[in-house]
Amino acid sequence: MASRRLKISIALNLILIILLGISINSLMTFYTENRELKDKLNDLKNRLELVEKQLEYYTAISSYMLNSTTLNMSNGAFGTIKYHAVAVAKGEGEYFGIVLNFTISLVPGTGKILVNTQPKIGIDLQTSLEIARRVAANITGYNFSDVDIILSIEAPQAVDVVDGPSAGAAITVALISLLLNKSIDMSVYITGTINPDGSIGKVGGILEKGTAAAENGGRMFIVPHGQENVTIYVKVEREIVPGFYLITYEPKTINVQQYLSEKGYSITVVSALNIEELLKYLWGG
Repeated sequence: MASRRLKISIALNLILIILLGISINSLMTFYTENRELKDKLNDLKNRLELVEKQLEYYTAISSYMLNSTTLNMSNGAFGTIKYHAVAVAKGEGEYFGIVLNFTISLVPGTGKILVNTQPKIGIDLQTSLEIARRVAANITGYNFSDVDIILSIEAPQAVDVVDGPSAGAAITVALISLLLNKSIDMSVYITGTINPDGSIGKVGGILEKGTAAAENGGRMFIVPHGQENVTIYVKVEREIVPGFYLITYEPKTINVQQYLSEKGYSITVVSALNIEELLKYLWGG
């Protein structure tokens, strides 16, 4: 009888161990899947921020583009200028800042806008350049009916740039500088969309862009007014029971200057409300 009870006890213990093992394995599977879903959710939040900024930009200028008239002044300025912009690209599971070098050329033509990217970088610049041309015309009094604008933009490698309109402010100041024969301070980096009234629109990926500017020797990083501080979602893990963690993404406000300084960069972060303020920084005024 004792031997039988022992066998039954051993069998029950084995069953319990097996069931416990299955339960732990199920919990571990659930934890892993939950963690992967949380990471994907954070990735979607980052992309949503960028898409929202682009949507705001295109919505703001759509009616203007539909109701605008063709420019008809002519004074035949030609030439080429080089500058750079910072953008956000999507890599393997992460977003990172990237510097895009570009050249703007004015050549005899009929008012066309031509865009060339090398290599293919997945970025739409046509609308930004159209607005840049109109803002430049308003500020300089110049009209482009007898010239074509050729924008050639280069990236260090083929990348998926996910916030194309954010190069608009940099393109605009370069175009105005070309028309007025002004030199650009190449140690200054800019991010921001350009609106028809010359104001600088907000963008996403400020921290990534600031890092890229600093790593490329930038002395100053100019952000849209109000984006000196940005909100990001920080991954937080809390151990709820030994060996098991609850993962959440919690909002945190970060000062861009402090963030870059803590990373060891000496770049200065300033903000600009409109194109005139940007030009003062670029021209040393």
